[in-house]
Amino acid sequence: MDEPSSSDIPHVAAVWGLPDVAGEIAPGFAGPGRGRDKSGEPVATIITVHGTFAAPTAADANGKMPEPQWWEAGSVFEKDMRQLVEARDGELNFLPFPWSGDNSETKRRDAGERLTKVMRELETKSEPYCIVGHSHGGSILADALLNNAARRRPLANLKRWITVGTPFLKLRKELWLLTRLSLMRKVIFVASMMLLLMFIVYLLATQVGGERSIFGNTFPRVWIFTGLLASLPALVFYVVLRWLDGRGMLGYHRRTTRRAGSSFAPRWLPLSHPDDEAIQGLSLLPDARLDFFDKSFAVSSITLLSVIALPIIYFAILLSPPAMIGLAEWLKTEIYEANASPEAEAALTNLRTQLMAARKSEGEEVTSESGSAVPSPPDRRAAWQEYRAKRQELRQTYPNLDAIERGIRFKRRFFLKNGQPCEGGTLCGQGRDLAINSGLLLHVVTDELSWALGAADLQDRRKQWFWSLFVPAVIVPIILGAFALVLMVLIQGLATFVSTLAAKLLNSITNSEVKRAAYGNDTEGEVAIGALDRPTWVEKSLPRLPAPLASLITDYSNAAASLSIAKFRHAIGQIRFAVPPHSADTAISTYFTWKELVHASYFDVPEFRKLIAQVISHADGFVPSERFRADPDYARTAQWLDAIEKGPTTTDEPADRDPTQQDAKAVAAVVGSTVKATP
Repeated sequence: MDEPSSSDIPHVAAVWGLPDVAGEIAPGFAGPGRGRDKSGEPVATIITVHGTFAAPTAADANGKMPEPQWWEAGSVFEKDMRQLVEARDGELNFLPFPWSGDNSETKRRDAGERLTKVMRELETKSEPYCIVGHSHGGSILADALLNNAARRRPLANLKRWITVGTPFLKLRKELWLLTRLSLMRKVIFVASMMLLLMFIVYLLATQVGGERSIFGNTFPRVWIFTGLLASLPALVFYVVLRWLDGRGMLGYHRRTTRRAGSSFAPRWLPLSHPDDEAIQGLSLLPDARLDFFDKSFAVSSITLLSVIALPIIYFAILLSPPAMIGLAEWLKTEIYEANASPEAEAALTNLRTQLMAARKSEGEEVTSESGSAVPSPPDRRAAWQEYRAKRQELRQTYPNLDAIERGIRFKRRFFLKNGQPCEGGTLCGQGRDLAINSGLLLHVVTDELSWALGAADLQDRRKQWFWSLFVPAVIVPIILGAFALVLMVLIQGLATFVSTLAAKLLNSITNSEVKRAAYGNDTEGEVAIGALDRPTWVEKSLPRLPAPLASLITDYSNAAASLSIAKFRHAIGQIRFAVPPHSADTAISTYFTWKELVHASYFDVPEFRKLIAQVISHADGFVPSERFRADPDYARTAQWLDAIEKGPTTTDEPADRDPTQQDAKAVAAVVGSTVKATP
C-alpha cells in the first residue's frame, strides 16, 4: 500500500473527521525524502521508542548478555525491519530512542522535548523517517508532535508514526492558576500579593474600627493611587505567570491541538489489541473501586485497648489534679459533711485519745489534738470497758455515729496534716501527691464502696468488719470485671465506627494515590481522569487489530503464561531454600515475565512485526524488500493494514463499553504495576 500523496490528503483527513489541510502541510510531505548519511548515501530512518519500565539491556550476574529488547540495536525487530524494508534510495537507518522509562508524565514530556530535537535534525537533513512507539513511548511521540505543532513545524519528512498499545492520558487542567503553579512559582506569586494584602487589611481595619486614616485625609484620591500601586506587583506577576502557564500546557491550546490533528493525524497508525491491558486498565481505572482496607481492618487493633482500658482510666484519674481534688471535695461535701456533728466529733476524738492512752506501750506518750499529754489509766481493761460504754451512749445519742466517725477518719487522712488543715483547705498535696491520690482512690473502692453496699446497715461490729473485707476482696473485682466488659463492648462499637470511617478515608486516599501512580500523574496543575486509545487532539479512533492477528498475540501471551506458571509450580518448593532468599518481588520477577500480558507480547509475534514492516515499507522513502514481497504473509498483512485504515472509525472511548472479566484483569495488572516498579 502506497503512502498518500498530497492529492490524497483530503480523503485521509475525512476519515479522521478533520478539515482539509493539504495546503497547510509543507511541500515535500508526499515527495521522496533525500536524506544522506556521512558517505553521501540517502538514508531512511526508523526510530524506536520504548515504553514504561523498559531500560537498556545489561549483562546478568554471570556477565551474559540477554537478547536485546525489541527497540534496541541488534534486536529481532531490527533484523526483521532490515530484511523486510528497504530505503527507496540508499540505506535503512535504525535509531533507538532511549529514555528513563519511569512511569512519570514529567519524564515523558522531557523525553518528548528530546525527541523533538531528533525530529528537527532529521527534518534539517530532509531524511524520511518513521517512528514506532510502544506503550507510553507512543505518548512521548504524541507530546513531541504537539511541541512541533506549537512551533508550526509540519514535519514534512515524518512519513508515518505508529503507536503500539499506547494509552493516551486524559488530563484535566486545575481551575485556579495558583493550583497549577510549581512550588517556586506559588511562593513568588504569594509574595507578589503581600503588598496588596497589607493594603486591604489596613483598609478594612480603618473602616471597621472607625480609626482615622494616616493618609488620604487631605487628598482622598491618594487611596486610589495607593491601591493601584499595591496591586501592581500582583498584577504583573499574575500576567507573567499566566503566560508561562499557558506555554507549558500545550494540550489545552485549541489552535495547537487543532494544528496537531490536522498535520499529524493522517500519518498516524495505532496498533493495539482489543484486550490490551494498559489501554483497557487505564481507561477503566477511574471507575474502578479499589478496596484496600476492609471496613473492619482496625477493629481488632483498637479493641485491644479494652485490655488496658481500666489501668488507663485509673492512671488518668490518679495523675489529674482537678479530678482528684474534685473527687475529694465531692466526698467531703456530699457524704461526710452531711452527717457532721461537732459535738459528736469532739466526743469521739476524746474517746479515741483515751483508747490510745489505754493501748499505748510503756514509755510511749499520747497527746490530745490540743497537744497536752494524756495520762495512762491505771487499769487498761477497765478503761477499755469504759470506752465501749461511752461509745454505746454516744450511739444512742447519735444514731449515725459510724458515719460521723468515718468522716473524721476521712478528714484526718486526706485533709489534715499534723493535725492542721492542708493548704487551701482542700486535698493535701493539691492533687499532685501520688501517695495521697492513690490512697484516696483505694479508699473509694474499699471503705466507701463497702459502706455503700450495706456495711452501714449492719449493727454488729464483727459483721461490719467482715463486710469491709469481703467487698474489696470479692465484690470489687466483680464490679471492675463487669465494668471492663461494658468498656469492651463500648470500645468494640467505637472501633467498628472508627474503622469504617478510617477505611473509607484510607481507601479514598489510596485509590487516589494508586491511580495517580498508575497514570504517572506528577505534573503540576493537571489531574489524570482516564485514558484513551488515541491522542486527545485526534477526534476519532481507528479499529483495533484484526481478529486473526489479535488471536495470534493472545495465543502467544497465553503460552508465555502457561510456561511461567509451570516454571513457578516446579520451583515453588525451591523458593523457600533459595540463596539469596526470595522476597515477593524477586520471586515474581524470577519466575514470571511481562510476556504473560498481551501488552508486552506484540513484538514477539512475527506476524505483528511483519505488519509494522508493511506499514513502513509503503511509507514514502521506504519500499518492501523482494524477500518481503515473496513472503506468504505479505498479502495477509496488507489485508490487515487495509482493514485498520479503511475500517469504521469511532468517537467512543474504551471506557464506554461494558467492562468484561478481561477488563477487570487489565485493571488488576495496572494496579499491580504501581506496586512493582520494574519487571
